[in-house]
Amino acid sequence: MLKPIQKEPSVNESERILAAVVSNTFFSLWCYPSLFRSVGKGKEFADLTIYFNNTLVIFSDKGHVSFQEHNDVQLAWSRWYRAAVRESAKQLHGAESFIRNHPDKLFLNSKLEDPFPFDLTNPGLKIHLIAVAGGIGQHAQRFFDSVGPGSSGTLVYHYEVPEKSLLEKPFIIGDIDPGKTFVHVLDESGLKLLFEELCTPEDFIHYLETKERAIRSGIFLSSAGEEETLATYLQEDGGYGFGDLRVPAGYEGHCFRIPEWEWKHYRQTVDYALRHGQKKNAKLWNEIIARFADAITDACVGEASDRPFITHSNAIQILASENLYSSSFLASALFEKFDLVPKGIRSARTAPSTTKPGRLYVFVFFPWDDSYASYQEYREARTDCMQLYAHVAMYKFQKATEILIFGADTKGGQAESETIFAIDATVSLTSEERERAQQAMKTLKILDHVSERVIQTSFTDRDVGRNDLCPCGSKKKHKKCCMISSMQ
Repeated sequence: MLKPIQKEPSVNESERILAAVVSNTFFSLWCYPSLFRSVGKGKEFADLTIYFNNTLVIFSDKGHVSFQEHNDVQLAWSRWYRAAVRESAKQLHGAESFIRNHPDKLFLNSKLEDPFPFDLTNPGLKIHLIAVAGGIGQHAQRFFDSVGPGSSGTLVYHYEVPEKSLLEKPFIIGDIDPGKTFVHVLDESGLKLLFEELCTPEDFIHYLETKERAIRSGIFLSSAGEEETLATYLQEDGGYGFGDLRVPAGYEGHCFRIPEWEWKHYRQTVDYALRHGQKKNAKLWNEIIARFADAITDACVGEASDRPFITHSNAIQILASENLYSSSFLASALFEKFDLVPKGIRSARTAPSTTKPGRLYVFVFFPWDDSYASYQEYREARTDCMQLYAHVAMYKFQKATEILIFGADTKGGQAESETIFAIDATVSLTSEERERAQQAMKTLKILDHVSERVIQTSFTDRDVGRNDLCPCGSKKKHKKCCMISSMQ
């Protein structure tokens, strides 16, 4: 039986703000403040922990460590750095070591009664570490303005410079300990910007992985600020709608540095405007995920309440594992169909993931009417109908490896719930299931006029002309299809 997830609240205001920022991207299901490890009476593990798809992101937030501005700036910097950055790195590496050695001894509260709901013993667990440096922005702004007025004032990063040398260079951060897991040091503006622009779990984690890989490979030497790094990443095509950090074309075999004002330049590009539109659509997709996530953490799921927590989490994880580009595309397909379906008429739409080849979504709109004796009876009928759509989809889309069925009432209906379930499409249908699918297509008109379409899964809008056929496979011109949804 599914039980509510009882989380320990954040310890202070700084940590509460951090949890609020992070939970907008990772939702209530994967965002955990103040976990505890089973040491003695229960010692706090970290200030905030994210778990998503066998990946942990661990945060250390020291709050606003005092910057002694009455002292010489170099002395004030070295003292602040030791207290805010080095101590955070120590805490983070300690937390990582604990998980690697004791993955089954993490708990939701200090009483050590409720274990962490995810299995951290799975092979290949990835861990990313983030130190949040609060309250340093105004001091950095003042210092850099004294050097050259007009600077953005964020922390600067020099990854090739040893830490000992950086203690003598105010407001410059490097690779704290190249012999251990990389620690991302983010000031408040950098943190908020990353979670605003990388507003899906897949985008945020991919950015961390890409940045770490570029730094540790030795090709990424320095950046004038986290915002400049992000701008560079977003302007490179990493495939499937992701960005990248790499040596510019024609300079292979060399290293690169990211100068100031890259973010300011990026804000003025067409790519930024298009991404801004996609971000608005992706947030509609996020709202659906958030409702499901809250229902699971509160144990108010309706159907399948007898199923374990991890079963529900795995289903929602599919929705959340689409990046911003794919989330935008899927949200457009879902809500466009929702607006088109007349009240009281059953209808459906299929849409492929643009991030995960082989994944197919089937959006089923199943109307409520007064013939149902209860809301529960309606939901059971809707689930039965969704099962039929699943069988037909497996029958017709034989290249699919994973199918997610999403069910909801039609527009203007009384039912305000949604249901999802995932199907492993690599398992072949039985002969009886194939016959059932054929019969459903013939008698119930389920997906009978839908044919499989192939879409290009890696492109940018600048690669496609306004009057070219849209790469999504709709056979419409780009300006009348995904280009519109990108600009909404």
